[in-house]
Amino acid sequence: MAKIKPLKENEIFRAFSDKEIAALAGYVEEKTYTAGTPLFYENMKGEAMYIIVSGQVKLSKMLAEGEERTLAVMGPNDYFGENALLEEGQRTVTAIVSQDSSILVIKRSGFGKLLEEEPKLALKIILGMYQILSTRIRMASPKLQQLIMEASR
Repeated sequence: MAKIKPLKENEIFRAFSDKEIAALAGYVEEKTYTAGTPLFYENMKGEAMYIIVSGQVKLSKMLAEGEERTLAVMGPNDYFGENALLEEGQRTVTAIVSQDSSILVIKRSGFGKLLEEEPKLALKIILGMYQILSTRIRMASPKLQQLIMEASR
């Protein structure tokens, strides 16, 4: 399966056994997109997580003035939209494929099925996402403190 290698290389799933990766692969769809294809728009209901196998996706946000601001350009092994697996909130950014791409998609409905059928595996995914989020918050904290100090001067 072409899904196995990209899943094993993704930071969320690196600690997973081959058996766990194989089980997870059954809940993942492989899709190809051409440049310019929107994956979702800001304020849409979030319904899936995306893992880029090849290509690029631009994440952007509309500013109050109607100007679009690029926040990140994601590439191979990057992932985004993971909150959609756990909550039914709206997207906070727009995601547009900027280069022809191969992308793995985990839909919330598939994750719900995984949660019912393989609860330990689903919990391991949630814990993996939490650990990454926690690390990112810790790394951003000093930068945020510095910005707050500069703004209060």
